[in-house]
Amino acid sequence: MASASLQFFAFILALFGVFGDIAATLLPHWKVNADVGSNIITAITQMQGLWMDCTWYSTGMFSCTLKYSILSLPVYIQAARTTMVLSCILSAFGICITTVGMKCTKLGGDTDSKNNACFAGGICFILAGIFGLEAGSTLPKFRMPNSESI
Repeated sequence: MASASLQFFAFILALFGVFGDIAATLLPHWKVNADVGSNIITAITQMQGLWMDCTWYSTGMFSCTLKYSILSLPVYIQAARTTMVLSCILSAFGICITTVGMKCTKLGGDTDSKNNACFAGGICFILAGIFGLEAGSTLPKFRMPNSESI
């Protein structure tokens, strides 16, 4: 019984991972620039994501523009988009396969086939995690200025 409850707990964690993966793919918080200007009234926050760029003004106005053209984007954004979409697809596929292989479901047949399904679902989750990490590493690295150069 402990094994079935452990599987269910891992499945709930995998669901949280899928939701986090989808949220990270869709939200525009991949790169955030805050420009305060000479006073707080002219503060602007610019957020860039894989699918849209947004600007938040200090007055409360918020505007977003979608990135429609794929070929006009830099290569690193195209690569990050591709790996994040693959990560979402593999995560969803892993959820489906793992549901069949769990001990608490009646799907999937005998114990050996359920074990194989759980193993295949785990491989999908591992690959989805690798693709999600790879998307973050394709973005260009930004360095903070040294205190000597200021």
